[in-house]
Amino acid sequence: MSRSNGEGSVYRRQDGRWTGAAYVLTPEGTRKRKAVYGKTRKEAYDMLAALQEKSRAGIAATPGRLTVQAFLETWMRDVQEARLSPATFQTYEGYIRNHLVPVLGAKRLGQLTAADVRAFLAIKAREGKSPATVKQMHAILRSALQHAMREDLVPRNVAKLVVVPTPPKQDVEPLTPEEARTLLKTAQGTSWEALWTLYVGLGLRRGEALGLRWGDIDLENGYLNVAQSLQRSRGELRLKSPKTDTSRRRVVLPGFCIDALIRHRTSEREKLASLGLPIDQATLAFTSQAGTAIEPRNVNRAFEALLKKAKLRRVKLHDLRHTCASLLLAEGVAPRVVMELLGHSAIAVTMNTYSHVIPALQDESAKRMDALFGDESTKLRETE
Repeated sequence: MSRSNGEGSVYRRQDGRWTGAAYVLTPEGTRKRKAVYGKTRKEAYDMLAALQEKSRAGIAATPGRLTVQAFLETWMRDVQEARLSPATFQTYEGYIRNHLVPVLGAKRLGQLTAADVRAFLAIKAREGKSPATVKQMHAILRSALQHAMREDLVPRNVAKLVVVPTPPKQDVEPLTPEEARTLLKTAQGTSWEALWTLYVGLGLRRGEALGLRWGDIDLENGYLNVAQSLQRSRGELRLKSPKTDTSRRRVVLPGFCIDALIRHRTSEREKLASLGLPIDQATLAFTSQAGTAIEPRNVNRAFEALLKKAKLRRVKLHDLRHTCASLLLAEGVAPRVVMELLGHSAIAVTMNTYSHVIPALQDESAKRMDALFGDESTKLRETE
């Protein structure tokens, strides 16, 4: 019986297995002959029929030799590098290289199962990785496999079939007003006094402050523009534009920040002049002793030394951002204003991050309502 073109064929191999073969759609949009194997003729025939049905529906056959490692590396290079910030890209790359690839990298992408993913996460948990880290690795793999599914490289996203518990929420540890004042007082007269002042007074991210240029700062009118961020990526320092519109923002400067920046500008001019370097609108506001961009990790080290000098408890540099937001909310500043100051993408991010401040705000709102109507209600209670 004759077969039409594309119908495929089923035959028995010398080793006893049955083979089905036909030309099917590839991820590149071409058609290529692909074989499937079964223990019986019917099994091979059914597998071939399923493969052909997918091809007729426009679903490409998964490249049989494509490994998880090869796919993840391609996904990072061709898809994620342009989308992620340098710091986030470096984090993803580290998780993939140090954790995902050693366990799952050699597996064929099309043969990866939910059981494989579940076993991988269990291994990482037994190694002592935190619940947040395990969830992050799962999220990276899930995102990658979702892309693979869109590209018709896999029929479904097996990582979505694995449920990962939500890690307990980590409490924000801002400095108290007294601690913040002590920190800034200790920083007075140091070369980075203005840097610490901006972290506390404006809640800037580490790289946002380091990426500021003098052209971004208007001391006469009292504001600055957050337009870029300095980050280390792939072994070099890079200036990166904000990844969202909300991160790119104009911030009004409090008076104490203006004063610190005026003093800092004077000292920077003297330092750069001694090095024979110009200072103009494109010059970074914060530079090293050599007049170059500041290594972000050095800021963390300097912050630890500052805390020790001020005899304050150990907190993370990012907690200065939390300090700024918590103090503003506690002072009654509207959450929407705090959201815009910090460059959050949504008001929900602000409210969820600083939920610990909400009870105090509720107490204050009750006092304010009582101030408006308390006298009348008191008189009514006294006459009853």
